[in-house]
Amino acid sequence: MNKNIEAVEDIINFIYHNVQYAEVNTKSDLCYKCGFNGEMQLDKESLTWHCPSCGNDDESELQVMRRTCGYIGSSYWNKGRTAEIGDRVLHL
Repeated sequence: MNKNIEAVEDIINFIYHNVQYAEVNTKSDLCYKCGFNGEMQLDKESLTWHCPSCGNDDESELQVMRRTCGYIGSSYWNKGRTAEIGDRVLHL
């Protein structure tokens, strides 16, 4: 979403004028080991997160933010929820 801010503004404006309820989700992850700020990658076989910059996969040194159960949270989830997060389709 950060590559086309004008499109995001257009969508939010459309939502404001035409829709009663909508959500905009973001992926704002952080690696405390190398300082990478972006989207962590999920290994769908092991269901573990890792930093695409340095390869760090230590959960205590990663912050992964995703919407679960209606709220954006930064804790780690059980394997079922993590698999569901990995299967989500990105629409924008």
